Amino acid sequence: MTKTTRVFLLLALFTALMWPVSALAQAPAGMIVIYPAVEHQEDSLALDIFFTVFDENGRAIPRDNTSIESATVELLGTDTAPIPASVGDPKTPIYITLLLDGSGSMANVIGDVREAAKQSIDGATPNASFAVVKFNELAVDQDLKPIENFTNDHVLVKSAIDAVQSDPSAPTCMYNAAYKAIELLDNQIKSPQERRAIILFTDGKDERADGTRCSQRDYNDVIYRATRGGSPITPIHTIGLCSDNSCSNINRTELAGMAKDTFAFSAVGTKNNLNALFREIIEGLNSQWVAHTNVFANEGQNQAVLTVKLRDVDTPLTTTFNFFSKRDYDIPPPPANAEITSLIYNEETDVYALGLSVASPELVNQVIVEVWDEKNGTQVPPEQVFENPGPTLQFERNTKGLSAGREYSFRVKATDKQGFLIAFGEKQETNLDLKTFVYEPPARDAVAFNIKSVQANYNTSEIVLDLDVLDKKQNINTYEGFIIDVETGAGIHDFAPELFPADGRIVQPLPSTLEQATGPREYKVTLFLTTKDGERLAASPYEFKAVPPPPPGLIARIQKALFDNPIVVISILVITLSATTLVVFMKRPNRRGASVPTPLPRPPVDHTMIGLAAVAPDPVPQMARVPEAAKETHISRTRLRLKVLQTSNPIPEKERLITTFPFTLGREGCDFNFPEDRRISRRHVEISVRNQQVFITDLDSQNGTFIGETRLQPKTPTPLNGHTNVRLGRKTFLQIESQ
Repeated sequence: MTKTTRVFLLLALFTALMWPVSALAQAPAGMIVIYPAVEHQEDSLALDIFFTVFDENGRAIPRDNTSIESATVELLGTDTAPIPASVGDPKTPIYITLLLDGSGSMANVIGDVREAAKQSIDGATPNASFAVVKFNELAVDQDLKPIENFTNDHVLVKSAIDAVQSDPSAPTCMYNAAYKAIELLDNQIKSPQERRAIILFTDGKDERADGTRCSQRDYNDVIYRATRGGSPITPIHTIGLCSDNSCSNINRTELAGMAKDTFAFSAVGTKNNLNALFREIIEGLNSQWVAHTNVFANEGQNQAVLTVKLRDVDTPLTTTFNFFSKRDYDIPPPPANAEITSLIYNEETDVYALGLSVASPELVNQVIVEVWDEKNGTQVPPEQVFENPGPTLQFERNTKGLSAGREYSFRVKATDKQGFLIAFGEKQETNLDLKTFVYEPPARDAVAFNIKSVQANYNTSEIVLDLDVLDKKQNINTYEGFIIDVETGAGIHDFAPELFPADGRIVQPLPSTLEQATGPREYKVTLFLTTKDGERLAASPYEFKAVPPPPPGLIARIQKALFDNPIVVISILVITLSATTLVVFMKRPNRRGASVPTPLPRPPVDHTMIGLAAVAPDPVPQMARVPEAAKETHISRTRLRLKVLQTSNPIPEKERLITTFPFTLGREGCDFNFPEDRRISRRHVEISVRNQQVFITDLDSQNGTFIGETRLQPKTPTPLNGHTNVRLGRKTFLQIESQ
């Protein structure tokens, strides 16, 4: 291995080891509420929560590196649900007191501190104003005297920083100075939404040269003053400058605690990284977000939970915070509403059980529940009305008027105490809730009636079906059905829904296919009866043979043609009568008195005998009998067996040998039918053969044709090979195999 290769591998290994650490450093680990600003309104308390998201090292994550999806605020100790909050970039001013240590110990580093502080000013947000204050010796009753009071003019701020000097032998009265800096901000802030912060820089402890305490105030006094109830919190960001590796010159614990207890950040380092220390605090201030919402607070101290959902992060960030309210805010009642909480179908009783919840029922006069046919867009009566409802409703709805396999919906409306429909949203929608369902009753045993006989009467051109209704108590309303050709399986006739005859004898015009048949043929009839309660009854399919009469002879056909066309008969009679009259008229003798001519003398008799050849009369042409052309049937050498493995509605047959192509399948009018199955299109799919290759083609069906889980492209032939399982729509499964 060459030296260059070893160096490259070491660099790659170092990068791989360091990459997760750097990536992890910016992963969101939590958030801190800087302070909540409150504004009292007439009916609610406006709440602005200023917060910052930080990583696992406790460093603030810049807003550009954080994507917030949503936020909520929940008041603890109440029954109110979390309230949505809007989140954005704070646009309100922020006032920052830059409190710089000017004690004697700063003499050797004050120049570097000034440069680092000035450089950090350039990175501050545009709406930040700074006050520059030097501290060392400060009595408890002595006010701070800023070198430059609050201004957003960076030139003035930097000039004031340059004026900070170290006073020889001066002590570090840090707590007196921090306490007075809070008062300085209190006098400056005019609005609850105006933000505040202190940046406290020191290289020592709160003590004099002899080690005695310098400030009359202590740590607890400062924390209480910064966080006291009823006033906005004053975050105190601390920067500690260490003179050695152990930072023995500063009270590192108190500096970190002061920042933590006031919801701020703390940075500690040496002279070599002064720029980074100041920059870390300024970036923390720039990383603030604000969440705004309105809450119904209680008088006094309130506790709440802020929850923030980040994009691409599964676990939301949460933190608690406190805020103060001067009075109680009553929670208004929720707007009147009603929604469906449960919808259960009972197969045994054939009813739907519904549960409803009603919000603010005291505002509701009526709850109205309707059933609608989703396909036709029509209402299925009756509607159900509940007067003066309570917070919950439990009731049942029967299935009268519903058809199996159709999609329906329950729709909920309500009226207020004035009788007006309750509406919501910008479009004033009156449907408060909507739940769709497909009515799928369980399959019933088809034993309610039998088909006794089916006769095709060619004399009356009628087909007659005699039924035997087994349960005479059944209140039959209508009948419908279809006839198929047993040999081909093709549907030849449909019985449209009609009223059921009282005597159980159905008489219909003879279907054209039967009337035009040239010989005996087997057919199968399937019939359905529907009761007045909407129950659908079925019987076993009934096979019958239609035997048409033999075709009439020539004389009979002529007679029938003449009988069926009296105009032709009259025309022939008129022509015959006219011809007879003309002949009689022409043979009538001349009645005029014309002289009779003198007969000529008789010619001499010639005794020569001339033999005349007998001339046979022309044979009468016989009309050749032309046999009727047999109907041509396209029979392929390909044979397929079709099996119906599963379907939702009863069908006449579940297996067919296919020998003629193309072969269509659908709900009605096809070679193989799935009657009344609304999930199957009228013409759903076609099976064809081309060059001994079998193809299946979806005929642009509504619910699609599937091989496995793949949906076929409409009107695109797809080859079938060997044993294939095919699904039509959602619930019909077929098996197609070559024979």
